[in-house]
Amino acid sequence: MRIYEVGEVMGHAREVLESDPLLSDLWVHGEISSLSQPASGHVYFDLRDEASQLKCVMFRSAARHLTARLEVGQSVVAHGSVSLYEARSLFQLYVDLVHPEGVGLAQLQFELLCRRLADEGLFAPERKRPLPAYPRRIGVATSPGGAVIHDILRVLERRYPLVEVVVAGCAVQGEQAPREIVAALRRLNERAASCLPPQEAHTAIDVIILARGGGSADELAAFSDEAVARAIFASAIPVVSAIGHETDTTLADLVADLRAATPSVAAELVCPDVAALRGTLAEDKRRLAAATMTAVQSERYRLEDLRRRLIWHSPQNRITQRRQTVDELAQRARYLIQDAITRRRSRLESRRVQLQALSPETTLARGYALCYDLTTGALITSTRQVAPGDVVDVRLQRGFLRTEVQSTVELTPLREPAHSIERSSVDDRRSPVV
Repeated sequence: MRIYEVGEVMGHAREVLESDPLLSDLWVHGEISSLSQPASGHVYFDLRDEASQLKCVMFRSAARHLTARLEVGQSVVAHGSVSLYEARSLFQLYVDLVHPEGVGLAQLQFELLCRRLADEGLFAPERKRPLPAYPRRIGVATSPGGAVIHDILRVLERRYPLVEVVVAGCAVQGEQAPREIVAALRRLNERAASCLPPQEAHTAIDVIILARGGGSADELAAFSDEAVARAIFASAIPVVSAIGHETDTTLADLVADLRAATPSVAAELVCPDVAALRGTLAEDKRRLAAATMTAVQSERYRLEDLRRRLIWHSPQNRITQRRQTVDELAQRARYLIQDAITRRRSRLESRRVQLQALSPETTLARGYALCYDLTTGALITSTRQVAPGDVVDVRLQRGFLRTEVQSTVELTPLREPAHSIERSSVDDRRSPVV
């Protein structure tokens, strides 16, 4: 016989409790008593009836989903799993959902499933994908014989006749509906762009509409099935849910990338309006033409400005300007040269006249003569240079005379210098040296 430790006994008891299927997914109805809500955020309370009492704990992660404050004496329905708190030997219910009495079991199960899927991130807004602006193919998962598919096709034909519709038929209510909906979504996802080879990418489905008309909560139950929700979450193609009326909410609506109020609205949301596109294209065409004309005109102005600047800075223009400058300089140089020649000619003529007036030829032409010593050839300017009997040469304007000096006479110069030369010359001319 083996003797067990206390901890071993408590651990075995906890394992037995947690492995029991009934105790791991338990719904309990009772009245709240001994309620405690410490600052940690956990909630401790007891559920009791006329015969028994059950310890309960609701941790902060679950308590934050409470929609109303719990109160002592309140009749509620709680969901959770039973386990053993070994440290204090407490047999207690670990609660994850509490609702006031009167809420149906189906609603409680729905809210519990919603909470679990929300914690897993299936409803997170950041994971929802935008719809393609111009889809080429739209997949529709719905009943192939219902009015819903005809409404969708009619709207698509009116708004966007360019699109191709791929219908994946499935049951939309009944026990088989969840499985068929999942299968339909799987078939449509086989045509996702990520699943096709590159050469077939143009045949990919761009968006999926999961649709069903109105109905009761039981008739829409298939779209709140966990398998359907996970199939939508796993879809590689954006999914638009259009289930029931606007007031109906299913798990498919919460998981889908976009929720539409009705199937017809879904058809309007997944594709543009071709009439509006034509109007937009016409306006864009007009604006593009105007912008093009403005750009062309602007470029013309810029080109003309560049052409003028190019002409201004071109070598040919500079050559023309320099040629004009050269012509002006040449004309100025000719003028200056001509003026300088004229002035120098005038000066030369003046010098010539002066030289001519001072030249011996001119003096000789007026009757004067020049006497040279025959022996030395020196010019005789005074009677002291000769003596009677000397032979001298006398130059006239035309020709020479060779004469002999017979006598000489000294003359006193006159006082007036201006006439002294002339009178002396006259006296000399009249002297008997001839």
